[in-house]
Amino acid sequence: MAKSVNELPEEILGMVFFEFVNQEVEPEQRLSLPFPRRLAGVCHLWKELVEENSELWSRIDVRFTPEERFPRAGKPIRDEIQRAKQSPLALYIHGYRSRGYSPDPLTRDVLALYDLVKDHRWRALSIFNPGHLSSFQPIFRHMLDNPQMCRISFFQMGAVELSYEASITHTLVQEALRQNLGITHLVVQADLLEPSHPLLQVVPHLQLLQTYNATTVLDCVKEATSLRSLRLSDIHGGLERDDPTPTCTLPELERLDLRACRQFPKLLILKLDLPNIQSLVFKMVNCKVKEGDEQLKSLFWNVSWLRQIESLTLEEVQISEETLLFVLRRLPLLADLTLASRARVSCRTTKTLSLPPEGRRGWLSPLLEVMRFGDCPRLSESDVMALVEARVRDVPSAASTSTTTEDQPPPTRLRMVIWEGRDMVRRGVNLDG
Repeated sequence: MAKSVNELPEEILGMVFFEFVNQEVEPEQRLSLPFPRRLAGVCHLWKELVEENSELWSRIDVRFTPEERFPRAGKPIRDEIQRAKQSPLALYIHGYRSRGYSPDPLTRDVLALYDLVKDHRWRALSIFNPGHLSSFQPIFRHMLDNPQMCRISFFQMGAVELSYEASITHTLVQEALRQNLGITHLVVQADLLEPSHPLLQVVPHLQLLQTYNATTVLDCVKEATSLRSLRLSDIHGGLERDDPTPTCTLPELERLDLRACRQFPKLLILKLDLPNIQSLVFKMVNCKVKEGDEQLKSLFWNVSWLRQIESLTLEEVQISEETLLFVLRRLPLLADLTLASRARVSCRTTKTLSLPPEGRRGWLSPLLEVMRFGDCPRLSESDVMALVEARVRDVPSAASTSTTTEDQPPPTRLRMVIWEGRDMVRRGVNLDG
């Protein structure tokens, strides 16, 4: 059992996120700590959690805020860390320029913490809304000397000193490459990352922020042949509607996350060719049932590589029961389905989903093991179980077929049904014919 954060295995990437700004803990951040209430016990809690749950609590993320908001935000954290001799592995520097706070107090706070940073070995650096990046050069220089650095995140809200910020970011990444630090995670604004940047050829995990133009996205990732996961946000326009021909192939990409996009980027998906895709996450905001039906049916009918998806998450979608079954029929390898974040399925009846016609087989993947249903107001528990129980009629029994064992379909077994927010968790639902 690891006795300190630094002794934890490098391949363990669980995250603990301490939110020092919001007083209220969001449902998805139940394990976070509000700043005023638990600051004194932060390091003691680190030690306790790491020793008891090393497989879950391996990377500690700390967010520093301007002293205008919390006058002693930096010093108590620094003192507690030094007192407990515990070293967080990720440093978050979080400014609030967009809320009217001056960047100067944050700059002074960060420079005051330099003696803490230089004595520890960090693996991740995240800069959010920093203001004047020139003040962070000492932090950058030291952290670039760290061979364990694996994640760099940078975000500047607004177009403040954009060209200067871009040059600083470019210099930072270039130095990281020259020192061969093995960056594995990069989070950056799309307009700050040059197309065909050398890092794109080696980084496996990329998140592009403020990707307003889909053409910019394609230019950034077209050379990223080593990408395994890609997350995009806020895509608006930039592509021709009458040309759905794929122009960008990412042979190693396994996960595409579009949940941060305010508009459904269908045109961008049509331009991509992802032969190794396994997981897709997206949401459709302010989209009525009819529009949602048209978008999803068109997408899953025209994009052939979507049939390889093993995990599908739909957030805030409003679709009909018919469209949901259509999508499931198009995904023969689907093993994990999640409907969450106010997703709605409009059913024809008030009691159960109508089942597919007798004799129709293959409407739902026999590999489907996990179904998750979040805040779906119009999808009842009986609707969910109708989906589950309807799978039986699609699997022929051993007595009704003369095929050999090798030709028989795999057993149909739903491992778990999770109804979030309600007392409905069914494990090992055996649906063998």
